[in-house]
Amino acid sequence: MTDYLIYEQRRKMLAKNMQKNSIAIVEASPEKIRNNDSTYRYRQCSNFYYLTGYNKPGAILVVQKKKNNQISYFYSKRPNKYDSVWTGDLLTCKKISTTFGFDKTDYIDNFEKALHIFLKQSDIIYHSLTKSSSAYNILEKCMYSLERDYRKGTQLPSSQHSVKKIIHKLRLIKGKDEIKTIKKACLISAGAHINLMKKCKPGISEKQLESQLIYDFGSSNASEAYTSIVAGGKNACVLHYTDNASMLKNGDLLLTDAACEFENYASDITRTIPINGRFSNAQKDLYELVLLAQKNAISKCVAGNTLRDIHQVAVKTLSKGLIKLGLIKGEYKTVIKNEVYKKFYMHNTGHWLGLDVHDPSDYMIDEKPILLQPGMIFTVEPGLYVRPDKSVDKKYHNIGIRIEDDVLITKNGPEVLTSKAPKNIKDIENIMNSKNE
Repeated sequence: MTDYLIYEQRRKMLAKNMQKNSIAIVEASPEKIRNNDSTYRYRQCSNFYYLTGYNKPGAILVVQKKKNNQISYFYSKRPNKYDSVWTGDLLTCKKISTTFGFDKTDYIDNFEKALHIFLKQSDIIYHSLTKSSSAYNILEKCMYSLERDYRKGTQLPSSQHSVKKIIHKLRLIKGKDEIKTIKKACLISAGAHINLMKKCKPGISEKQLESQLIYDFGSSNASEAYTSIVAGGKNACVLHYTDNASMLKNGDLLLTDAACEFENYASDITRTIPINGRFSNAQKDLYELVLLAQKNAISKCVAGNTLRDIHQVAVKTLSKGLIKLGLIKGEYKTVIKNEVYKKFYMHNTGHWLGLDVHDPSDYMIDEKPILLQPGMIFTVEPGLYVRPDKSVDKKYHNIGIRIEDDVLITKNGPEVLTSKAPKNIKDIENIMNSKNE
């Protein structure tokens, strides 16, 4: 299948979910200033990329639905000599049309005139434009102009709706090409974690290992899907620790939550390893408990269940284990009812994964959890985080553990896409202690 046909099909699905005589407006991400005249590395708006495959700023997509027909219009920045010299050649309308399969293309300086006509022909507008965006300002200007002409009989759109809601629903079920791309991202990330296990040792810094991850991602034409968490010792008990500035100490654990983005699709892996290559008995106790919780949770990753079901399995497993180890006191049912476990496990067990590492699709419909279906991809990531506390045996203090994998729902059950990243104690120790061979 030609690449652009995938995006064409998605635009058709968008239109299918729109009402008759309506338009949808989706804008590309703008460049973001880092400082002075320098910008951050460009990252396209995920919704825009999902519908277009276009990876440049300064563009707008309009999907028009008339009766049962759908027409896609694409507006891009006009090529000029300045951009050609400083940032590279821009595609012409003709080239964009043949490459991406839009019905009609034009340059963005003609968008305002075109939008004025679209609005006259439309009853409903779908968009999620922010007030700071250029497209929003143009929309407001056009609406104001139409309102002035209302007495002359000019038709006004009757309502405006969020286009995100439709797109996010579409993004929830991954197509074959999306799954293939995510699997590639997962494979790259798994390899990076193996290399990190080989490089890890007391006396080096978290930053050094973070740099190794970024190098490994880049070597496979990928980039960080999110800011890496490389947390040694007590830092692992800070859920979103990203300083990555401490030295690694003998006897501590290292929690690494890091993964790559490949062709705009994310992976997400967390592994916890002993910095010196050997788990202590106390570390083993907690690690095996988290691993069991993840194993039990993954077994529930089947069509018809919900992410809430998966979370509850992890919570129950962790709670029983914490009681057995003496970190929690009380009856099992009371611990669950009063959420006593949240002292050591305070986050959910997973989230959607796709173009964003935390894909934005809904988790609830009409206050009911969404049922899992084949094609859905999400993370399963139970953890335990033990901060110093008088009620807890000192041998467990400052131990932070999380084990995270990416799971695809299939007709035949769960498929763990990140299985190449070792997580059994024996496998981790073998890799770490054979690193110099």
